[in-house]
Amino acid sequence: RLQPHNTLEKRIDGAIAGDDELHDNASPALASIRRRIRAAQGDVKDSLNRIVRQHSRALQDAIVTLRGDRYVVPVKAEHRGDVPGLVHDTSSSGATLFIEPLAVVELNNKIRELMGLEREEIDRILAELSAEVAEQENLLLTNSALLTEIDFIMAKGELALKMKAMPPKLNENGRICLKQARHPLINADKVVPIDFEIGYDFQTLVITGPNTGGKTVSLKTCGLLTLMAMAGLQIPTREGSEISVFDDVLADIGDEQSIEQDLSTFSSHMTQIVRITENVRPRTLVLVDELGSGTDPSEGAALAIAILDYLRRNGAITVATTHYRELKGYALNTPGVENACCEFDTETLRPTYRLLIGVPGVSNAFAISSRLGLSSEIIDQARSLMTEEGMRFEDLIRNVERSRVETERLREEASRLEAEARAASEKARNEASQLEEKRKALIAEAREDARERYRDAEEEIDQLIKDIRTGIKSADERERLKEAEEIRQAIRSGRTRVENEIGRATLGAGGGFRKVANPVIGEVYEAPNLGFTGKLIEGPDKNGNVILSSGPMQVSVKQDQLARPAGVPTGGGRKKSRGSAASATRSAGRSGQGKFSQGGQGSGSISMDRHLHAGTELMLLGNTVDEALEKLDKFIDDAVLTGVSSLRVVHGKGTGALRSAVQQHLKQDSRVKSFRLGAYGEGDSGVTLVELK
Repeated sequence: RLQPHNTLEKRIDGAIAGDDELHDNASPALASIRRRIRAAQGDVKDSLNRIVRQHSRALQDAIVTLRGDRYVVPVKAEHRGDVPGLVHDTSSSGATLFIEPLAVVELNNKIRELMGLEREEIDRILAELSAEVAEQENLLLTNSALLTEIDFIMAKGELALKMKAMPPKLNENGRICLKQARHPLINADKVVPIDFEIGYDFQTLVITGPNTGGKTVSLKTCGLLTLMAMAGLQIPTREGSEISVFDDVLADIGDEQSIEQDLSTFSSHMTQIVRITENVRPRTLVLVDELGSGTDPSEGAALAIAILDYLRRNGAITVATTHYRELKGYALNTPGVENACCEFDTETLRPTYRLLIGVPGVSNAFAISSRLGLSSEIIDQARSLMTEEGMRFEDLIRNVERSRVETERLREEASRLEAEARAASEKARNEASQLEEKRKALIAEAREDARERYRDAEEEIDQLIKDIRTGIKSADERERLKEAEEIRQAIRSGRTRVENEIGRATLGAGGGFRKVANPVIGEVYEAPNLGFTGKLIEGPDKNGNVILSSGPMQVSVKQDQLARPAGVPTGGGRKKSRGSAASATRSAGRSGQGKFSQGGQGSGSISMDRHLHAGTELMLLGNTVDEALEKLDKFIDDAVLTGVSSLRVVHGKGTGALRSAVQQHLKQDSRVKSFRLGAYGEGDSGVTLVELK
């Protein structure tokens, strides 16, 4: 565990200001010396400035400069006698002499003396700090080791992110399964992922095929990813890959692939093979590139088969690459040994670098030579020189390869059709969902429009009744008051009927809502007649009423008028729509008592907890103007409902566009009493302070 030494840390931080600098307060003595140095330097500069003013015509420039820690002035060479003093340097042209006037020699000497004292004090402080560090040697070395380990872990994580690597599943039984493995040293835009496995049905894999086809890269990918996993690194594969932990990983991989191989090359390879055979044992991964190359083909093939058999009998997991046809037959006829090849496109004469396990490689020498323009006479003669058995073997492999390619084509076609079917299905679902959303929006718009119209009519009739009551003097006016009361009651009844009809349309048209038989406390439901969505917190009571809650709003509604919105699963929730919430809020706010009620079949009520308080600060940084104004409206709504009168809107400085939009919006809002920009300490022009009526 890391053990910080706060006292030592503060001591060092308090003394050392930078790479080559100590703080003045590193010690009282150092602070005193530096004060004296600054005073002496000030005296020197004052004296030199007087000399500069007196002898300005003799000076090259009217400046004071330094040469070797001595303050000097630049004097023209022809005026050397005008400024008596010591010459410390000359310009490259010889036209300027840097002279230390005699008047400041003693002051410069004093500065040099003080600087010597400063260096001595700095050395003393550093020695003292070094001694304190030495006393904590064990603690600091332990912390250093832990920090090194942490740094290593962070580096492994950073490498994994860079390679888009995954943690493999580890085993100890020799099984390797790499899914879409990528060689980490090949450019990510160029590397061709391979699927690789060994240790399940076979323990030896023989990879054949033409040069530059990817055999060696496949071999190296297997070995490198195995070593990375054993070192605790994540590997660049898809999820689900598996790596075995081996006791040894032995390899003979020669990068020199040339037709000029000779005995020396063979000897070099064989030296490595001897080392491998001497150290092979179970739980060993052996990687051999171009096994048996560099000698007579028949002898090399026989030797390669014998080596592979020896490694197999000793329990090693072996991956070998080769050109020899004899090894293809060995892999076909030997239990525990499997063929593999790197795919080659004979149409384009280019390798695809895909590794195909279970398929022996074909050299394609005749096909490639023919496409490159070699005479058919030569190619036919070459074919006649091959043994009949060899020809049959190569033809068999080609037939297998053609069948594999056709199977792969059909599989890809099936995958494409399946993907198209999935896409079509998803598109249909999305279109249905969009239609449902549009339907809901139209219903919500109709409900809100109806409410607004009835609300406006109610307000007008209420004002009319108020005016009549104020000035009532005759029977005719009393009759007018009675008629107005009847009109108001008719408007309220009409509003209830319209909202009930809209609620039934919401429940019936298109299945937007699902009726609820047994509501559960904590689940999310909707009261369509009220346009309110919330969580069930109470009920049903003896009258069949339940209570829904959303934020500071609560709704009392009949149980049989509850519905579950489509798409909201049991145990889930759904965000209250802005339109519905705003309607309910405005209704509650107008009543003056935080309550909205309806008569008739659709009766229900909405109440708001007056003890809840809206926030007093709104952060708009990072929002577009439209987003910001929408949030500002809601913010003021909540503040009005909860009785908050002082608000703080943070819009930032930036270009000023958001600030201007906010303040223009506030000017047009009748609920706003005043507003101003923040003063110093309040956020300056990045904040607007608002007072509500």
